[in-house]
Formats: sequence, structure tokens, C-alpha cells
Amino acid sequence: MCCFVHTAMSKEDDYRRNAAETIQLAQRAGSIADKGRLLSLAESWLDLADRAHTLTRRRPTPGKLHPLVREKLAPRG
Repeated sequence: MCCFVHTAMSKEDDYRRNAAETIQLAQRAGSIADKGRLLSLAESWLDLADRAHTLTRRRPTPGKLHPLVREKLAPRG
């Protein structure tokens, strides 16, 4: 689980960074059509970042087990 969270967080950061770079490209675009396409692409990057963020929030925190699972895994004595 820890690896998934790390990967998803890294992906979220990567997607946001890609969006920022795409917006910078759009600012320098020579035509309105190119600017529109780049801004649409940036919006898609941000959507992916939001999805990655949502996935990381759904995952249980490593080390925290549901009480029933913890009971089953507890040493018997």
C-alpha cells in the first residue's frame, strides 16, 4: 500500500507540473487555436491530478487495520 500512495502522490505532482508547463506554453502560443488546445490539455492534466489525489485519499493508511482484521492477526495467548 505504501508504494501505491507514494506513486499516486508522485503522479499527482507530475500531472500538476505538466499542467503548469502546458499553461506556460499556451501563454506563448502564436494562435488562438493553439492556445485553446493547450489550455484544454492543461485542464486534462489537472483532471488527472485530481483523480490521483482522490485515489490516495481512498487508500487506507499503512499500519492502520480494521479492528476485525487486527483481532484475527493478534497473537493468541
